[in-house]
Amino acid sequence: MNSNHEASGAGIACFHYIMGVIELNDRAVSLFENYDLTISKTRKGRGAMIAETDKGMKILTEYQGHKEKAELLEHVMRYIKEQGFPYIDCLLRNNDGEIITTDYDGRQYVVKDFLPGRECNVKDLQECRRVVKELAKLHSCMCGLFDDYKSPVSRQNMMGEFDKKNAQLKRVRAFIRKSPVKTDFELLFLKEYDRFLKQTQTAGSCLTDEVCDALCRRVTENAVYCHGDCSHHNLLIADDHVSIINFEKCKTDTQLKDLALFLRKVLEKNAWSASFGMGILHAYGEIRPLSAEEFSYLFARLSYPEKFVKIAGSYLNQRKSLPAKRQSDKLCALLEMEEARTAFLNEYRKECLR
Repeated sequence: MNSNHEASGAGIACFHYIMGVIELNDRAVSLFENYDLTISKTRKGRGAMIAETDKGMKILTEYQGHKEKAELLEHVMRYIKEQGFPYIDCLLRNNDGEIITTDYDGRQYVVKDFLPGRECNVKDLQECRRVVKELAKLHSCMCGLFDDYKSPVSRQNMMGEFDKKNAQLKRVRAFIRKSPVKTDFELLFLKEYDRFLKQTQTAGSCLTDEVCDALCRRVTENAVYCHGDCSHHNLLIADDHVSIINFEKCKTDTQLKDLALFLRKVLEKNAWSASFGMGILHAYGEIRPLSAEEFSYLFARLSYPEKFVKIAGSYLNQRKSLPAKRQSDKLCALLEMEEARTAFLNEYRKECLR
């Protein structure tokens, strides 16, 4: 009885999956008709449809942003290619000259160049050095956009992200304090809270007026843009080049945000190895040397307890569904990494801060 029921359930799930693929394929074919493309074959990607066309591989994805942002992205990416960085997933205009194509049900889609490759292996130092050098080259190409696209950046912009996360930590602590019966996670969170609060203060103290003013001036005067989501998932290794994809979060800001995000993600995967982290940092500096203010900003980003904030946010948003043991395990794993993280930050301070 149970086996028949399970088989029936699996069959229904399989049916829904097949129907979903058929629907996506039919929708994609209809949308691709809006472009000057001759399609020979399509296949399903991760939340997208990939097509082999007479103008190379293309990918159709849903787009959640505004038309103005899409137009900006198209301009920025075209500018990057003109500056000599070809391996990005540029947006394609449809037959009406628009970046966004709207489906019959109001959903918005864009078509981009599809760049084959695999994600950067965060455990391979040489591979990480290779992709971060390409990131530095990309950053060099993301400066000097036309005056119409300049957008001022202030110290408040730079501090605002820390302030928002600090406020979230305080909300979590206040919520836990009100709980009459506390779980192991909640008790551990309260016990360690002051340690991580101090880290937020250390990070914030690095963003002095001098540092922020220098970075804001560089961004504004040189019309600097950053990728905005530079994790290893968006850095693809091909045989003879590195591709950088998914520019949807691209904006006017310091490019150190990109480097900080990539470096922190890699360090978390490598137990905050000082030799690994400094090796990546030196590779970036070989292509695009950093100023004293940029080193200070990067230290602030790396010393800020991002993982602790993420765990706190996950607890607050999913406390009804996330098992208490899973919450505790995540926090315990973070605490086990703190000694290595402190060692890396000390090495960074000694080598990079004046």
